[in-house]
Amino acid sequence: MPVPSMEPMSDVSMNPPTPPPPGSGGARPLELEEIQAQFEPHYLIRELLGAGGMGAVYRAKQVALDRRVAIKVLPPALWAEDASYAARFNNEARAMAQLNHPGIIGVYDCGQTRGGLLYMAIEFVDGVDVSRMMQEQGRLPPEHAVSIAAHVCDALGYAHGKGIIHRDIKPSNIMVDSSGVVKVADFGLAK
Repeated sequence: MPVPSMEPMSDVSMNPPTPPPPGSGGARPLELEEIQAQFEPHYLIRELLGAGGMGAVYRAKQVALDRRVAIKVLPPALWAEDASYAARFNNEARAMAQLNHPGIIGVYDCGQTRGGLLYMAIEFVDGVDVSRMMQEQGRLPPEHAVSIAAHVCDALGYAHGKGIIHRDIKPSNIMVDSSGVVKVADFGLAK
């Protein structure tokens, strides 16, 4: 199998994002075929994991390194109207890239596709966020909640030591993988 080109899609951290072309996507998450066309040949998009007001997250495979990733995409219509969304997205990528801790989701790549999507490829966590865990289980047993909180405090202590404050810790930003490893996510409001 030929090795895909390692040509970068676009380096958002070095260059300001190029405004997306008109009609290049609204607040709705892109269909798999639409999103795949934006990421070929670097990533294979597998499924939509979730979507909200600040974007969508897709499960994908990073082809060159043969690893699972999650790709977070900022809707073009959102940041085309207000450049502060692009700045916040780029800030999140930079903040996460500075942190190398087992309790913080790692960032692998970020940029802008040729079609104008801002994206961030991050560590894929095969698990559930604490918010969903609480919806499914109800109140967590105290020893489980304390254990999760201790891991979150350890990760945040590390980030604070690097001069980064998360500013948005909540159950939906805390992931627990299938083996019980706790990971802090979403540094979009970090300072």
